[in-house]
Amino acid sequence: MKANEKEFPRKLTSLKKALLFSILPENKSGYKHYRDKIEELFIIGYGRFGGNNFILGNENAKPDISISSSPVFATGTNVYKEATVDITIHEEVDEKIEFDISARGGELPEKFTEINKWNYSEWIPGNKGPKDNSYVREIIIVPGKFLLAIAPLRKKMWLYDFGNGVNHLIPISNFYNELMRTRNIRDMKAVRNPNSFFEKIDSYHDQEIITAFFSYNKYMRKFDINYSTTESVHHLKKRKSLLSIFKRG
Repeated sequence: MKANEKEFPRKLTSLKKALLFSILPENKSGYKHYRDKIEELFIIGYGRFGGNNFILGNENAKPDISISSSPVFATGTNVYKEATVDITIHEEVDEKIEFDISARGGELPEKFTEINKWNYSEWIPGNKGPKDNSYVREIIIVPGKFLLAIAPLRKKMWLYDFGNGVNHLIPISNFYNELMRTRNIRDMKAVRNPNSFFEKIDSYHDQEIITAFFSYNKYMRKFDINYSTTESVHHLKKRKSLLSIFKRG
């Protein structure tokens, strides 16, 4: 334990706070909300994985390592001359926030000389993929509210919230299951290979992905979507598209 640190509870060091804040852009209200929370919280103990995995909470709270980690809220990598640092912050649950700060191959140095950094938090529609500037497919889920971004090269997918600027990372497995149901695909080799979604992304129409996402969200109950409105809008668009084909014929 370093001289300026004590056993729990303890406040974040200025270094750890700066690293956490580096993946929480202040100009997006959803991330600034987490910055403000973290500013007030204490490190109350280790997370389930120990080491560089910690829990933030109110000063007198205790971590509960018997429960699984909540979904990832923000993640990124900062490349410094002295070390490459991976940072992950999980979604708040019961006024507690799990985080992990890991320097590849060793301890965190006292000072950093930044070379590069990338994260999903700073992405906005129209941007290329984080880290590699690769192609990102964008699909409007709810006009003016939610947009689904898919980065095939990174095999990542996230939902952009127009209201607060947060990019919610979407685990592929449950979504892919709904996509297979949407396509009525029962070939087990295909069903058991969710990464093929990214490899064959051009073979999926927007409407198939939208329908699968609606089914996924109804099951997971994660995002506030008015289905009666959105489904009628997408049904109308599909109907107009079919009518235009008939007219051309």
